[in-house]
Amino acid sequence: MKITKSTGASMIKYFHNQVLLKTEKLLVRYLVHQARRNMAVDTRSVKDYAHELYSAVARKMGTTEPKPFNASSGWLQRFKIRNKITNINIGGEEASADRAAAREFPPFLREIMEEGQYSDDQVFNTDESGLFWKKLPSKSFVVKNASRIRGRKMQKERITVLFTTNASGTCKLKLSVIHTASKPHAYKTMDMTKLNVHWLTALKAWMFSTLSLSWFDDCFVPNVKKFCERQNVPFKILLLLDNAPGHSPLLLDRHPNVKVVFLPPNTTSILQPMDQELICNVKAAFSTKKFKLLNDYTNTREELRNLSDTTTDSKSEEDEDQQLAQQKILFKQFWRVFNIKKAVDFLVESWDQLSIATIRHAWRHVLHGIPDERRSQSVTGEVQTVAVAVDLAREAAQTVTVPGFSETTNDDILEVIRDPEVTADEMLEEDHVSEEEEEGASFSEEHSLSHSDIKGAMECAEKMKSFLSRDNDDDRYEVFHTRLVQAMEPYIKVYHDNINTSRQKSITEFFARNPPQPAQASDSDSEDDFEGFVREALTTVSDSDGDSPSNGDSPEGQ
Repeated sequence: MKITKSTGASMIKYFHNQVLLKTEKLLVRYLVHQARRNMAVDTRSVKDYAHELYSAVARKMGTTEPKPFNASSGWLQRFKIRNKITNINIGGEEASADRAAAREFPPFLREIMEEGQYSDDQVFNTDESGLFWKKLPSKSFVVKNASRIRGRKMQKERITVLFTTNASGTCKLKLSVIHTASKPHAYKTMDMTKLNVHWLTALKAWMFSTLSLSWFDDCFVPNVKKFCERQNVPFKILLLLDNAPGHSPLLLDRHPNVKVVFLPPNTTSILQPMDQELICNVKAAFSTKKFKLLNDYTNTREELRNLSDTTTDSKSEEDEDQQLAQQKILFKQFWRVFNIKKAVDFLVESWDQLSIATIRHAWRHVLHGIPDERRSQSVTGEVQTVAVAVDLAREAAQTVTVPGFSETTNDDILEVIRDPEVTADEMLEEDHVSEEEEEGASFSEEHSLSHSDIKGAMECAEKMKSFLSRDNDDDRYEVFHTRLVQAMEPYIKVYHDNINTSRQKSITEFFARNPPQPAQASDSDSEDDFEGFVREALTTVSDSDGDSPSNGDSPEGQ
């Protein structure tokens, strides 16, 4: 999303406030982050967060007396317009779970199950959750001294895990893990297609729509088909998904034997089985195993036992520096043992430990209203609640001899296993890190797209407009058309920039052809002008498809 500066005199004066300009940039990033997590945000929370960000940015920029900022309703409305925020839901004063929709969904699900004759074995739910697999309790010594022993970045190493189970609890599909690397060092000698999980890759380890289609085709469908064959039940599946942006709507009719049903918006916390303790149970069990490994490892190190015998208050500055140096070495050695492969193994073990009773218990809300014969099925075994799993993780953490672990509470464990809210200070820190990374990588990343890639995308966009132009609903098509134009604008700019910078024309060719230059985008540009710009862009280079940036005659293009 790009902040567009208004040409109005009053708005130009408004944007002289650089603190507010930076605040809005970070706020857009926060809203995108919340949308990816499928988290609803209400108007009041957005205003409060904006006010907190404004204060943090002012401190960071050294502005002792920033201009007053009240985060008013008028400002919020203008902020949404400036940043073209149309696909992120900012609800009313209470954007909490929609209980009315949650009450209406179970009868709707019952009708689908009865009409399709789906048994509990054939009804599945999938949900993904982020996991900071190296994260430790905030009171621990390594976290308190993160800035001095490089623990800050380590705490934020993130993967996304996809959990899938059926309503009867008889099928827990192999976990799917989304990582930034296609083959991490810990798996260097292994075949990635034969792991104990499905290994998927994404730039920031997020689920996105295209990846959800790949997961559905390559992971979900083959596995549930094998399950049906083993259970001697028809291969006919009902899959429940939440309406997160990463779940492609193309899943609805992706496979003739799989019916996909999306849960109503803002009902995930009430209805979705995977959110009813299952994921928290697995994460808590994972943390227990991690703390036990840390305890076993550090207990063999006499240095750490000596360090834990001395309280922080009684240490001199020299002793503390020595402790930091030793702590750094020992934790570095531990993280070599606890790598991503070990973390995945712990996740698989924790997933396998989930009992059928616990799984069935998690389905109780979404199955409420299902005929009595389904609900009256006996549930054998002990249901492990999140509270019990968290207690076990806390007890494991308290046994670690590293300073600070003995003070771990249940709240600390929940902080470790849950997707955390991004604070204003963390958002500033993340922005600083990303800016440093972009300085060295933005140019290469931008130009990694080939001439044919961008041209193909532009042609696809024109085809999309042509296909959907037959829509009788003019308003619906207008919304689509406007958003598509906005989305393609930066890529068309890159397309022209690549041509102009990578292809050196002779003077005769320049005067013979003199291709039109792209118009500068502004708020006053009409859509017709933009469409003409797109057509000119495609026409200009259609006669010279062989001349791509990578094949230019100039040294710059080589």
